[in-house]
Amino acid sequence: MKSIAILWNAMNPFFEEAINDISKFVVIESLEYVEFKDYRQFIKDIYALDTGTGKPGYSDYKADIMVDKYDSNQICILYLLLPPSEKKYIDRKDTFIYENIEILKQFIRKKYKTKVENYSFDNVFHMTDDEKEYDFVLNVINRHLLENTDRKEKGLIKK
Repeated sequence: MKSIAILWNAMNPFFEEAINDISKFVVIESLEYVEFKDYRQFIKDIYALDTGTGKPGYSDYKADIMVDKYDSNQICILYLLLPPSEKKYIDRKDTFIYENIEILKQFIRKKYKTKVENYSFDNVFHMTDDEKEYDFVLNVINRHLLENTDRKEKGLIKK
């Protein structure tokens, strides 16, 4: 099973530690450090599919808690391989999520929420929950790598 994870800019001082933690749960196929020219738009596009609390303006809220709040807007994008897992129902999302994905997300968030400056749910870690979200986020990343950086080619992983 494939997943994409993003260590947000609040995690910048802890990137290496968090990458080490993540590698204990999954195979990191590849990773890349990126600083987008329009970081706000990237965040809004990533959360366009993720309704979070279901409230209008959720993607704006996410951008507001991350853009220009730290020394850098640099993020780390990780392409992950996970073993198959059972799905379990998550009340706050009102959906079923692979158990190993939820365990990793909660581990990273719990460990780093006390370490990062100005923690707010959730400005440390994003991870795709399923194949639909993986495809969506991969397309957003590839588009922003092409249009929102100085690079001339798309992202690291093709579908």
